[in-house]
Amino acid sequence: MKVALIWPKGFRTKAVIPLSLGYLKSNIDNTRHDVKIFDYSLNNVDSNSSSLQEMIKKFNPKIIGISCWSITYKEAIRILKKIKSINKNIITVIGGIHATVNSDEVIKNKDIDFLFRGEAEISFSKFIDEMQKEKPDLSKIEGLTYCSSKNDDIVNNKIIWGKNLDKIKIPDYDAINLEGYLKTGYKYASQDRRNAPIRVTRGCPYSCDFCSASIQNGKIVRHHSVEYIIKWIKFLYYNKKIKTINIIDDNFTFYSEYAKDVCKAIIKLNLKDLHMGTPNGIRMECVDKELLKLMKRAGWEYLVVAPESGSIKTLKRMNKKLDLEIVPEKVKEIKDAGFKITGYFMVGYPGESQKDIKDTVKLIRKCKFDFFHLFNFQPLPGTPVYDRLVKRGEISSDFLPKEYSSGNIVYTPKKLKDFNFPLLRLREYLYLAVTNPSSIPYALKYFSHKTIITKIFSNSINVLKNIFK
Repeated sequence: MKVALIWPKGFRTKAVIPLSLGYLKSNIDNTRHDVKIFDYSLNNVDSNSSSLQEMIKKFNPKIIGISCWSITYKEAIRILKKIKSINKNIITVIGGIHATVNSDEVIKNKDIDFLFRGEAEISFSKFIDEMQKEKPDLSKIEGLTYCSSKNDDIVNNKIIWGKNLDKIKIPDYDAINLEGYLKTGYKYASQDRRNAPIRVTRGCPYSCDFCSASIQNGKIVRHHSVEYIIKWIKFLYYNKKIKTINIIDDNFTFYSEYAKDVCKAIIKLNLKDLHMGTPNGIRMECVDKELLKLMKRAGWEYLVVAPESGSIKTLKRMNKKLDLEIVPEKVKEIKDAGFKITGYFMVGYPGESQKDIKDTVKLIRKCKFDFFHLFNFQPLPGTPVYDRLVKRGEISSDFLPKEYSSGNIVYTPKKLKDFNFPLLRLREYLYLAVTNPSSIPYALKYFSHKTIITKIFSNSINVLKNIFK
């Protein structure tokens, strides 16, 4: 069976790579099926391009799958509509974060035949095998959503979070054109031209109201064996000449003893020019001095933590279980271990006031981060806070977030309608540069000259706009 996998236009190719499609490709029996990936972000192809029709005509796929986030959902739907207009008999499948967290609404689209929720590396392969049969049994496909042919009722097959992650083969980096991404400047939180992402753990036990992580991968934290991870690292290092490997999951340090074992195994490899990173952040409560020492020896140079807010009231609204008292102490511990450290913070959360923002600024300055990001809150579909805002009429039921790096402010709480967020960011970045000059080369090294200049320029322009409006 011929299967086309599409990565829609709209992803930032400098920071996002279609790892999920690489997983699907490598876990399908390629001796029985012909699977090709069509990356419309990397190749700058949109739904209006003739490339889509040419692909269908030349490759003639029986199944077309598309993966999307909320920011690329509309483009994904446009592509699926175009596919059905070209050949209505093509089986269309959608997956990814947005499809998972908003499945009952997404599956109502008439151009979508099937939807996958959660992790589909194994179940999608089973689905393809089943669709070859004259009478496929869809009930056995985990995480599959579809409309019943009898009465159009939505069927949601149960999601089973696999405990043995080692059953999943590593992504096919050739199929997702890793080299093409590197040539066009893919550098996620790294200035190493030879960098690539991996996933070590899945699942999140926390219940932050603004986050959909536990919906995507379940609440139980699962991980690959140390041997599996080391084999993966060696493959990237020796076969792909990768020098920086970023662990892009959120809970690498959740089981601290496991994290220590991974670090010890990396140290044993004795790869002097290998650098490791966890750019999505680590949970501060889960690290101790021994783990920090091992991470340093294993190739980590900087760490990211995400307190999100310096306000106790805002943290309660977020349902983020964090004791603010430990933050300055943990930041100091991390810096004393020889790391540079970045903090992630969110401002403009529902119900937040200027006093809450002042508390956040106070914490940032007290911790003396080497760099920090002040993101404006965006409601993400499927999260508790999103549902509350829809219920209160503050956002529409079809609201979609934008790319965080765009700097767009898409939601502002009532108490902060006249608050100058660009001025806040500009002021605090200038304060950081003056009080900690070493933060400048650090920021330029890991977040690129273009990113930093764009942040300063866009915030400066927005400050002027607010002054003269």
